[in-house]
Amino acid sequence: MIENKLSILDEIRTIVGAKYLITKPDLLYKYSKDCTSNKVTIPSAVVLPKNTQEISKIIAICNETKTAITVRGGGTGVSGGALSVNSGIILSLERLNKIIEINKVDRIAIVESGVITKDLKDAVLKDGLNFPQNISSADSCFIGGNVAVSSGSPKSLKYGTTKNYVVNLEVVLPDGRIIWTGKNVSKNATGYNLTQLFSGSEGTLGVITKVVLKLVPPMKELVLMVPFTKIDNLFICVQQFFAKGYSASSIEFIDGVGFKLVSQYLDNSYHIKSTTEGILWIEIEGDYSDKLLDEALKISRHINAYTEEEIHVADNPSEVKALWKMRSKVGEAVINHTFFRDVDIVVPCSKIDEMYKAIVIIANKFNFNYTVFGHVGDGNFHVNIFQNKEQTIEQWEVNIVVWVKEIFLKALELGGTISGEHGIGKINLPYIAEAIPTAQIIMDKIKKTFDKNQIINP
Repeated sequence: MIENKLSILDEIRTIVGAKYLITKPDLLYKYSKDCTSNKVTIPSAVVLPKNTQEISKIIAICNETKTAITVRGGGTGVSGGALSVNSGIILSLERLNKIIEINKVDRIAIVESGVITKDLKDAVLKDGLNFPQNISSADSCFIGGNVAVSSGSPKSLKYGTTKNYVVNLEVVLPDGRIIWTGKNVSKNATGYNLTQLFSGSEGTLGVITKVVLKLVPPMKELVLMVPFTKIDNLFICVQQFFAKGYSASSIEFIDGVGFKLVSQYLDNSYHIKSTTEGILWIEIEGDYSDKLLDEALKISRHINAYTEEEIHVADNPSEVKALWKMRSKVGEAVINHTFFRDVDIVVPCSKIDEMYKAIVIIANKFNFNYTVFGHVGDGNFHVNIFQNKEQTIEQWEVNIVVWVKEIFLKALELGGTISGEHGIGKINLPYIAEAIPTAQIIMDKIKKTFDKNQIINP
């Protein structure tokens, strides 16, 4: 609990105004959870500053009084990173929601960290540019949160994760100082790359308040979707896709369980066989439609060597959106189904078949129901483990801890790691020593250099 809580909150109230300091229990509940299933932590208070200067004053007070404060974006994470620690204070970025500038010459956007990601994408598209991530929670996640965990998306196969498009950041340090991590230029060989240090730091080094993002021209898209009645063939098809020199902007899949769940959720069978073990999406991009069609024909011939099922092709925006719908809604379908634990692992693409087989063996060992989907082109699996109805939630969560460790250890054995895009948060913290045993010492020192009182996202 916060020491001298009332006096600290009184000081914060004078900064933001009574309206923007929430302490009533019924209003606090909104901020007590993210999308981490079944996890609720009620904070002592939620503060909603309007700008960087207010955040600076609030953080300085918390640092002086050694009061824990957790930074919260859109609350769409699944690792517990937006949940308060020991009923501490939550600092919500929802009022920092201005798009400051879209610069068509420098091809950058300058935005506050509470801007909803879809609003940013829509705004830059109107100016003939594109932020090339298509993050599944874009309707409600914040760009600051995307930077803080370096969010990935189906487009990460071509464009990498969010950090690849971060040019510069405004950050409030744990002592209240305000800094910019770099310059708004495409080249910068001046000193350490602080911008990349803060990208993916999950708010543990400071509060990201403004983001400068690199933009690219929008491209024409073509998508192929194809079912596989043997999922082993799906993984071989993907591996040989790269071995034979093909390129794509996205390669996604869902397994048979995920297909059935999302089909029921959308009330649409998609005319796909019930014996389907997996569905594959391959998206390609380019400047010219005819060249995309030529490339799609070559890719179709490649796919036909691994499945006899019909290949669905879309090459205009409305058809592309429709073809992607099943993949884009699988997360919602899972949330609608039951309590679950989302495990986000990544391995080299050459090991995706081995990783999938291990997931099946370990899940069956614990008699878990599950679905697997994700960004198979870059080796990033999302394994959703459902609550066993014959167990209490408490029993299920005890078994989950053992199961998750086995999955993580297998991913590490295959040269991968324990999070590709969701971050560590509170949920994965017990396993980080396994993932980065030597680097953890350096990370601890970096944390203490910036935050000696351990107040930010502790």
